[in-house]
Amino acid sequence: MITEFGRSLLAKNGFIAAHVEYTKTAGGRHIALTHAGAQVATRTVFMPEAWPLRITAHHPSGAAKHGDPVPQDIAGPCCFAGDLLARARPLPLLEPGDLVALLDTGAYYATTHFAYNSLPEPAVHGFAVDPDGTVHFELLRRAQTTDDLLPATP
Repeated sequence: MITEFGRSLLAKNGFIAAHVEYTKTAGGRHIALTHAGAQVATRTVFMPEAWPLRITAHHPSGAAKHGDPVPQDIAGPCCFAGDLLARARPLPLLEPGDLVALLDTGAYYATTHFAYNSLPEPAVHGFAVDPDGTVHFELLRRAQTTDDLLPATP
């Protein structure tokens, strides 16, 4: 067996949640534009066959979204047509305000931010689940701000 040990061990221990900013149909294809794309999933965007992600659909509350699966492209915020996390992915039809969860992003994704167009690094949160099911979150890295990207010059 050949494996990339870090990815095998850590990938399933993380996810990225992104808002669906808006949706459109182009050429008969449903497209959901999100806040996550090449800047947080560079490998997936540029090598989708080698770095596929499982993606789940959620209501704005975070509850799982159900419905007939509709093939949809999940696109990111970068200004090039190839900023796609998934092509023709069957999911319940996404609407503005919904959330998508990019699963299996516990390895590499938080540490390989692609600063294309000066998009800021997102916050990173850790979580733990108590035996009673209570979930606790802790900020591990704050989101990068505009001031971080464009510091005042003396």
